[in-house]
Amino acid sequence: MNDLLSLLSASDFGIWQAFFTAMATCVTGGIAFLASPSRATLYWTYAFTLSMLSTFGVVAAQTADNEVARTFALGLLLGSPALLWSGFRAHRGVRTLVWVGPAFALASATILALVAASPAFGSTYRALYLLTAISGGLFLWEWVRMPERRDPVIWPFGIATVLFVALGVSGAAVSLVFRPVDQDFEVSRPLTSLGMLVYIVAALVAILGLSVGRTRRRNTPAQEADYRAFREAARERLARALPASEICGVLCLRLDDLREAFATTGAAQVAQLTTSFHDTVRSAVGASGLVGVTPEGDVAVLVARPEGATRDLVRRILRQIGDLTLDARLPFQPSASAGWCSTTVGGYDLDALLFIARGAAEVAQERGGDQWERADGSFIERLVTGLEAQ
Repeated sequence: MNDLLSLLSASDFGIWQAFFTAMATCVTGGIAFLASPSRATLYWTYAFTLSMLSTFGVVAAQTADNEVARTFALGLLLGSPALLWSGFRAHRGVRTLVWVGPAFALASATILALVAASPAFGSTYRALYLLTAISGGLFLWEWVRMPERRDPVIWPFGIATVLFVALGVSGAAVSLVFRPVDQDFEVSRPLTSLGMLVYIVAALVAILGLSVGRTRRRNTPAQEADYRAFREAARERLARALPASEICGVLCLRLDDLREAFATTGAAQVAQLTTSFHDTVRSAVGASGLVGVTPEGDVAVLVARPEGATRDLVRRILRQIGDLTLDARLPFQPSASAGWCSTTVGGYDLDALLFIARGAAEVAQERGGDQWERADGSFIERLVTGLEAQ
């Protein structure tokens, strides 16, 4: 035990701690924020940046033998858990209270710098550490309300949070029961630093899992199975329509401004918007057509209707999406773009119809969204010519 404490007390531990927080900042900002830009990933990046600056400040102050600067930098580190908590609140789509982290960091740094040479420094640090552990423990309140609460990637952070809170409570208990406690502070402080480091490591794993993993795993296995079933049923329906030259149409519908929604609201609101979008399309089509969700998140529809009825259906769907009201606060009114390809111009091959309809939806979106584009012979010719030019 003494060997462990001597290792943790060494200056090398502070250097490794600074190195890890710098790496965590680069990973969060360079991977998580760029892969899934939102207020949540922005606040998480702020938290790791604050950790990096404070740990480097502690190392620099130790090198310069400046105790006031060292304690000030140490106090800044205590604001990071509150910023992480604000990030999880942003991910859940509720009020973030992002000011709590910076305010607590500045207050803790100032208080510790003022008592740096005082016998009360150990007790003060333990009290502030308890408060930061409680702010970090608020993640448990968010965890049980998150859609991803059963995701295994979050469990290590939940366990680390419980241990982090337990360490803060035990430190405060020592201050209350044993006096004076400052004589053993050099033994206990490295353990609290180790607890903070473990907490940050687990937080990084959870954040990467939530931000990067969600952007790469587009559809769940159940959704993939549903889309395969849609394709099989659609092929069979087109095969029955071919001998009689029955007119069918394939629609591709996609939400507009999803990137803006991610950047301004977060994954939870985007998930709610996407679910409402899918439900709206399914309700409008009803039992008269086939509906499937593509791996890209678009909605593919096959209907066997006269072209006039299909045109009315497209307009009704776009109007209903524009009238959506959500619990989540969005900075814009939802809208969608649609592409439509009829068997009269695209034939009866499902893959070709889906490809043409998707291209038409992209054109509608490029024109500003909240509209639809029907593929005709000239459109297909331009689409094929563009592919050949690539």
